[in-house]
Amino acid sequence: MTSQEIGFIESDDYLHPVSDNFYENETFWFSFFVPERNIGAWIYIGVRQNAGITHGGLWMWDDTAVETWNLPFFEGFSALKPPTFDGSKLISPTGATIEVVEPGMVYDLRYDDRNRIEVELSFRGLERPVPLLHGTPPYPTASHYDQTGRVTGHVILDGERIDVECYAMRDRSWGPRTERGYGRVGYTWLADAEYSLLTYSTPTDTTDHVHSGYVRRGDDISRVVDGKRTVLRDPHNAWVDKMEIAVTDEHGAELIAIGTARSRMILPGATSICINTLLEFEIDGRPVYGEDQDVWSIDLFKKACSGRKRVDVTG
Repeated sequence: MTSQEIGFIESDDYLHPVSDNFYENETFWFSFFVPERNIGAWIYIGVRQNAGITHGGLWMWDDTAVETWNLPFFEGFSALKPPTFDGSKLISPTGATIEVVEPGMVYDLRYDDRNRIEVELSFRGLERPVPLLHGTPPYPTASHYDQTGRVTGHVILDGERIDVECYAMRDRSWGPRTERGYGRVGYTWLADAEYSLLTYSTPTDTTDHVHSGYVRRGDDISRVVDGKRTVLRDPHNAWVDKMEIAVTDEHGAELIAIGTARSRMILPGATSICINTLLEFEIDGRPVYGEDQDVWSIDLFKKACSGRKRVDVTG
């Protein structure tokens, strides 16, 4: 870590003081996966303290659909009451709870929509939270941390128990965030017991420059200083089908991962969309699972798909 960085501290597991900027936003994000069923999922809580609201929810996707209304489960709220705290537990009106078991490292997660889904998970960090350098896109004016971990537990969806045992990513961010002005963003990660890799890039049609991120090898963490995210996109829908991530870290070591899409969902925003893709990567001849978040403004995505024949991806 460099002198520019401030390490994650215990109070960072809770809400932070805000400025007078109306658009202050604080987020808590945990992903989890069931690769053998091509299931990807998020628990997401956003808190806009100056607006007095909570947003977010839980969404699960698989390889049967990409639209939110056709997913196995989607619940995304925009303006609920603020969350409350019971000691070390954040209680969100979305139905999520996050309990801090070990600050910065271990969390118990719950979600209950009071109807179709109940989730009980444990997240155990593989490394300490890694801060995004100040001024680095896509959050140049916010504080942001990323962390991979081992996730275990289960989901009960429509009466069916689905066991969860995977490696996944979480992040924390706080600072001003508006709903306009989104450009292209590539956020790609993968993890298992041996490796974690996170990359941020500015996407193009094919090969993107990776401008930041980190690599974990065993217990060692190093910054990504250069790299490429090379993407093969669906000819009809412009989303990610395959990709290669090749990075060099601050010590000159290289890592290459080649990924194939297993499933995806389109997550809509006010003026943007994020296409979340579950990928099966290959490193050293073995599978390592991860996710790509491909962010577009809606206008740019429409232009990318202009004139293309839309296809039925469920058949």
